[in-house]
Amino acid sequence: MPENLHSRVTRALALQILEAERDSRALVFPNEAELCHQLGVSRTILREAVKVLADKGMVEARQKLGTRARPRTAWNQLDPDILGWWAESGPDTHFLRDLCDVRLAIEPTTSGFAAVRATSDEIEAIGRCLKQREAKVKAGNFGEAVDLNLEFHSAVAAACHNSLLEQLNRAISRPLRIALSYTTGLHASDVLDIAAHRQLYEAICNHDSMKACAAAERIVGLAMLGVEEVILLEERSKLDTAGAVTTQASSRARLRERK
Repeated sequence: MPENLHSRVTRALALQILEAERDSRALVFPNEAELCHQLGVSRTILREAVKVLADKGMVEARQKLGTRARPRTAWNQLDPDILGWWAESGPDTHFLRDLCDVRLAIEPTTSGFAAVRATSDEIEAIGRCLKQREAKVKAGNFGEAVDLNLEFHSAVAAACHNSLLEQLNRAISRPLRIALSYTTGLHASDVLDIAAHRQLYEAICNHDSMKACAAAERIVGLAMLGVEEVILLEERSKLDTAGAVTTQASSRARLRERK
């Protein structure tokens, strides 16, 4: 469905907020008239967009003080729109690292209970997800591999037979999809990660909760390494881009001197 004007304006403002947050700088938007002019929209559309962002905790609007971005600690960080905007704007250090911390708090416990409580049908579903994911990674079909990775974790969460842990798993499923979209396809990470998932599956098959917890911790640990690799690649890309811009500027300067 095509994005309507209200959604486009909301997204445009949100991406500015995310960029400012990424650069650790405060963001104060121009006054309403100037911002309407910049965006080419009416005051009504702008106010609706600002209200949406305010409801998500991303901005505060005060008379005479204008509209300013709030720190990310005030945001509803599991809001689907915010997660979508983060995914669009590229890897974010804080987001990816925070997600790993949350996974470490949830997944070992969930896996330990699954090892004790899983039925034969649930164990079969977990194994099926793992086998299909291995095939997709070998074929280089990383998009479907991400889907199957999420299905694997959902199957483990279902097998733990704890409704609160299942709900926590669902709450992080979308941010986990975003993180996996960055790390899946890093060859060394994929090989080690699949081996760790296989260890978790085998521990659940053997109803060994201690080994299941250890395997889940290893999975999250490998995810942390993958995140650090993504962050390093992103930083190198930025340095390369900055170096290219500097080189171009120097070349133009030398040309002007020759003239």
